Amino acid sequence: MPINIINQRLDSATFHQLKHLRDLEINFNGRNVTGIFGVNGCGKSSILHALACFYRSLNIGSESNYFTRFFKRVGTEAWENSNMTAIFTINGSSKTIIYKKGTDRWVPRMENKPKRDTYYVGIHTCVPAIEKEPLTRTSFHMNSLGNIDNHEVVLQAFSNIMNRDYDTAEREDYLNKRYTRVRLHDAATYTSLSMGAGEQRLLYIIELLYHVPDYSLILIDELDLTLHTLALNRLVDLIVLLSDQKHLQVVFTSHREELTRRNDINIRHIWNPANVEQTFCLDHTTPACLCRLTGTMEKRYEVYVEDILASSIVKEVLQDHGILNCTRIIIYGDAGNAFTIAAGLELQGGIDGKKLILTDGDLYRTDEERMKQMKRKFGGNEVWKDAVRTHALTAIKELNLPTDEQPEHFLWTLLKTKQGELADLANHVNRSPDDKHHYLYDIFEMQGEDKGTFYRNVVKAVKSDSAWPTYISAITDWIVSLEQY
Repeated sequence: MPINIINQRLDSATFHQLKHLRDLEINFNGRNVTGIFGVNGCGKSSILHALACFYRSLNIGSESNYFTRFFKRVGTEAWENSNMTAIFTINGSSKTIIYKKGTDRWVPRMENKPKRDTYYVGIHTCVPAIEKEPLTRTSFHMNSLGNIDNHEVVLQAFSNIMNRDYDTAEREDYLNKRYTRVRLHDAATYTSLSMGAGEQRLLYIIELLYHVPDYSLILIDELDLTLHTLALNRLVDLIVLLSDQKHLQVVFTSHREELTRRNDINIRHIWNPANVEQTFCLDHTTPACLCRLTGTMEKRYEVYVEDILASSIVKEVLQDHGILNCTRIIIYGDAGNAFTIAAGLELQGGIDGKKLILTDGDLYRTDEERMKQMKRKFGGNEVWKDAVRTHALTAIKELNLPTDEQPEHFLWTLLKTKQGELADLANHVNRSPDDKHHYLYDIFEMQGEDKGTFYRNVVKAVKSDSAWPTYISAITDWIVSLEQY
């Protein structure tokens, strides 16, 4: 029977109200794989559960989930007023659907949901098979069902991730329950009854990845559970590869900070500011930033920056003014996160002049663009929200780049005019105008230093330039304003 295929993807989901999620917008575009991170209880699993209910099955074997699978009535809690908006692209056309729960039932009904092959991999798949068996059963008389599907490629991937040489994997059953038997090269065979939780779940996920039709949606709760870091990253390598080849969308939750350093997946951090009735999503931010936002301020001043280059610039300026030792520098990632952080900090207790949120200056340069971005990150038409947005924007400043410039290219143009090894290397770089971000990276590759030291050396080399004071004016103006504290 032919498999039905629909060219489609989930673009974004807004959780207006679901459990304790409030006005949370998550965008899934950019990469096919999205990792959702955050502290315990922030709502990661609730997001995954909702996504699992957005579709009805397209082909036999995938899932059609009613919301009642995950959001059950318990006592008087019946999920009234839950409300979500999803935006899809289906065969090139955009479609918006509102999912909600009134006093009666969830809508839309199953028959009105879009069709897509959806697969949810829950934490229950981590439970070793032996722990699901009756304590009194001591022997199993298995019947062979033949090799697992996609036998060769699944075994190859399984062997690579586990760093063990598996020769075969086949299905067996006993009393209508399915098991898997594997054989290691030059070693004994054993079934899933003897597998550890990590080995068992990993094989399940790999089989699923190769089995699902193109354009499927796979949802994996706690991807990192039971896997050590090396195996986890190899698994994500495979997920990225197959999602690109088969046009899959994979959304997983995780607590493992190592994954947030990857550049081939969407990184989405869920942040619930204390005593604030809104949930924020930070895109491609860092564990250190999240730690600061959910923890306590340890130093007198704080500066939030986009990346290591900006951090190096700020460190040099602060050191020149003698306040580096009392200032905490936090890298937050994507430029749009500046507006999320500003709104969240303002809601969490107010932004004072001791905090500077700095952007690179190549995006959101006009007041209109900045307010538009702030409204996108912190929506609503209430008057008090306008006041929050306006005051939050006062904490966001930018490096003063020339028009249509980007930081790496601008510093490269300054570096070329100086003396020394870095200047010589800068004059050997010849990049196309649409690739400005790589000008410094090429020098870094040739020079051989670690990135942090390299950027500090670049900054030291160019800070004597006449254009430097104008470029860093937002930082120096902020430093001058600290005198009142």
